[in-house]
Amino acid sequence: MPLVVYEAVPSEHNPDLWRLLNVSEAIEDLTGYPAADFLGDKPRHFLYEMIHPDDRVRIGAEYDRSRITESPMNLHYRIRHRQYGYRTVEERSSFRRDANGTMHSYGALLDSKQSQRTSRRHSRLDTALESLNADVAVATGQAFLESLCRRLAYLLNVRQVAIMRVVDGQNLESLARVHDGLLIAPYTVLTDNTELSVLRTQSRAELSFDEALGHGLSNLDDIRHVIVIRLDNHQGEWLGALVLCHDEPFSTSKTLDRALELYTDRAVTEIERLGLERQLQESDARYRAFFDTAVQPALVINPKGRVTNFNQAARRLFEVGDSSDLQLIDLLPKHQPDGRSSLYGLLRLVKEAHYKGVPPSHWQMHTLSGRERSVIVHVSPTMMNQTERALLTIEDITDQLKSEAALAEQNRLMSERQSRLRGLVRLATELERQGDLTEFLEACLQELLYQDGSREVAYFRVKQRQWRQTVADVDEPVHPLDYHAKAIDNAINGGTLSIVETDGPWVYLPLFDNQQPVAVLVIGSREAGFRDREFVELLHQTISLAFDNLMQRLTLHRQAMCDSLTALGNRAQLHEWVGDALEQNPDQTASLLLFDLNRFKEINDTLGHHFGDRLLCEIGPRIVDVLGREDSWGIARLGGDEFAVFLPEQSVAQALALAELIGEALRQPYLIDNMKLQVEASIGVSHYPSQGKDGHELLRCADVAMYAAKSKGQTVVVFNADLDASTPQRIAVLSELDQGLQAGDLWVAYQPVICASDGHVTGLEALVRWRHPELGELSPADFIPIAEMGQGIRQITDFVLRTSLAMVADCRKRVKPDLYMAVNLSSRVLLDHALPQQVAQLLAEFKLPGSALVLELTESTLLSDPLRAVDIIEQLSELDVQLEVDDFGTGYSSLAYLKSLPIHALKIDKSFIADLLKDAQDRIIVESTVKMAHNLGLEIVAEGVEDEATLVELVKMKCDAIQGFYFSKPLAADDLMVWLQRNL
Repeated sequence: MPLVVYEAVPSEHNPDLWRLLNVSEAIEDLTGYPAADFLGDKPRHFLYEMIHPDDRVRIGAEYDRSRITESPMNLHYRIRHRQYGYRTVEERSSFRRDANGTMHSYGALLDSKQSQRTSRRHSRLDTALESLNADVAVATGQAFLESLCRRLAYLLNVRQVAIMRVVDGQNLESLARVHDGLLIAPYTVLTDNTELSVLRTQSRAELSFDEALGHGLSNLDDIRHVIVIRLDNHQGEWLGALVLCHDEPFSTSKTLDRALELYTDRAVTEIERLGLERQLQESDARYRAFFDTAVQPALVINPKGRVTNFNQAARRLFEVGDSSDLQLIDLLPKHQPDGRSSLYGLLRLVKEAHYKGVPPSHWQMHTLSGRERSVIVHVSPTMMNQTERALLTIEDITDQLKSEAALAEQNRLMSERQSRLRGLVRLATELERQGDLTEFLEACLQELLYQDGSREVAYFRVKQRQWRQTVADVDEPVHPLDYHAKAIDNAINGGTLSIVETDGPWVYLPLFDNQQPVAVLVIGSREAGFRDREFVELLHQTISLAFDNLMQRLTLHRQAMCDSLTALGNRAQLHEWVGDALEQNPDQTASLLLFDLNRFKEINDTLGHHFGDRLLCEIGPRIVDVLGREDSWGIARLGGDEFAVFLPEQSVAQALALAELIGEALRQPYLIDNMKLQVEASIGVSHYPSQGKDGHELLRCADVAMYAAKSKGQTVVVFNADLDASTPQRIAVLSELDQGLQAGDLWVAYQPVICASDGHVTGLEALVRWRHPELGELSPADFIPIAEMGQGIRQITDFVLRTSLAMVADCRKRVKPDLYMAVNLSSRVLLDHALPQQVAQLLAEFKLPGSALVLELTESTLLSDPLRAVDIIEQLSELDVQLEVDDFGTGYSSLAYLKSLPIHALKIDKSFIADLLKDAQDRIIVESTVKMAHNLGLEIVAEGVEDEATLVELVKMKCDAIQGFYFSKPLAADDLMVWLQRNL
């Protein structure tokens, strides 16, 4: 009876057909075709095609069921033989996946009626053999083996028959054993190092024993003769043994040979069948264990929706107790969220799965207690007991969906927040660009309207009682000021934001400057975002910070543009006023008035700065009264007692009339601390556009006219070209300065400074000259004022410092070791932070001490930027450089201010020295200056001394040093050296 053992996989060309990887040669006995016809990628035959057509649907369904569930199967069906037609076979198989996930089928086919055909082909055998064949043919498995042992023992008249199988490749274990007609317990014998070891190389062994031995093949001492027949499978592998035991020698007979030939093959088949059954039982047990212990819930249902099986995970998921009667409808709501019928929809899906694959689908289910669960259902059709079933694998995604929903909500909130934050960044950026309050509030109006959810935005300016609003949609109703009045008052009085719920949230954001309410922003919305107080507070902070920055910028701008003493505009503010007015209307006529106060210095020096400052503060209000303005726009204090008034949109005649009125108003007495003080103004006037295109040109021309007014003793003078000393010719001279320096046209003259007490030379003053190739000899007055308007003064100062220090170094070596050199500095040079370092380098270069250099500064130079001047002067003093105030008495500095500086000496201006013997007032000024200077520890140098009488008078006044033509005019370097050698 052939047993066909095979291994199969799905065909790559047709997944419904399975091709054989391995098959035993017995396939030819079963089908009439050799094994090679069933092997290979494209075999000539498939077993499925040989199944009787009436059996194919049933067999195919059972195959699908076992393959999907990976469970064993046991089938009976008809298969076609090449020559003898259809025969009934039994198939037992199981399914497993390899490491690559490919499904393999392992099974065996047995021709269940082979024994009948064999009996007919061997009809020569005697009746007993036929009886044996008929008896054992109806049995299979263990029953067949036991029956075979009984019949062989009877037929062959032997004491004992046993059928054994190989265990662990070396031992024999009895499957069935009959002794004297009785079944006895199974036993195991060893083959290694025993007489049975011959079975490893031989197919049959006959053993005889002289006496009872412990061979283990029988438990009867009188057993002396044994026949052992090796049983191999069709692959030639040792499978087991048939053992015959008797107490007498065996006699050879045709019946014995035929029976052994026939039933050893059948024994092999049944041994293999038992092994396969054991594998199938183990596989089924593993399946049951896997199903029951699987982590994923699983249900098995019939076509009507009855749950026939469920695992422990499903019991826990659906809260199923010990109940075994469960319907699918017990776990489903009546309808799904999309309106489908739950039960019929799922059963329809199960039905479809039997004909085609269906993807996993999402369903709403519930536990027996009614708790809703969201699940993914995987449907796998199967066959159990020849009936359709469906395995539903349940993936519970309830918690996952909740987490996803929570995450989506969190992402939505985060996205909204990020959108709002981006809006706040855009809002802050836009607000920072605004230059004044009106622009700021208008920008708030527009930007807040773009915030998500805004439908109406407005602002209320507290001081002006101004209400301005806009809406996102023209169809939106507009809410007037009265609608918000109470909420606005509450926001102002409370000093913080408020959210009021009426027809949607209304947000009120107050803005304060120095704790004073300036405006309230109003935002109307229908969105929940403006109910989020954290966001609204952040919005308020953003706007408030930008508003505070604006207020600070405006304050700083006012401070930068405002004179701190008089609260009038300063020079920068004046230029801004002029620029704005001319930009708005470049075709207008306008005028600029510039004036200072005559005799103000005497009041300041005599009565002190307190009176002078009080007087200066009254200038602005008088001009405002004359102009009839509400504020001081266009009126600026430029410094000291110098003021300017800009008159836009005024004709020349109107401007001159106003200038006369201003001059008259300023001449009126000033009552300060019960003292009547009186000053006069010298007013210079320039007109736009004829005398200047911008504020700088107008101011320069007005300055020229003002000095003309002072020199002429007139109140008002209008600029004309004849008054301008800075002619194009003089400016052209300045452009040739670089060429003059390179060509050596600039040179330094030196005037000696004499000690008043002994008449000896103590120092020299360096005075620059320009020997112009076309204009001839130029004095400093011809080019220094123009050079001070640009960087030319720095080049001149560098040249004078280097030349004069080289000269004094030579003189100290050759003539007088303690001689010093005095050099004049302009304000532009003094305020250069690099000056101290430059001086230090030059002193080091010429190996001179700091005391060899005296720097002369005018009072106006010191007052141009007092704080910066003090810092640089102190650095120069640290170098031991001496500092003198030149032209003292012509400026506005006070002795108290000079006392705070490291000043060495005061140099009285020659204008006071020239008339010293003729003008009693000049004499008093010089005399008092000398005394005050000495009291402050300062020395006095008198310049401009041209006669002996003046010299004698200055000596009597105890001046410390004298300088003037009386001793020597400024000398060239060579002439100076001769003069020094003659006068020392």
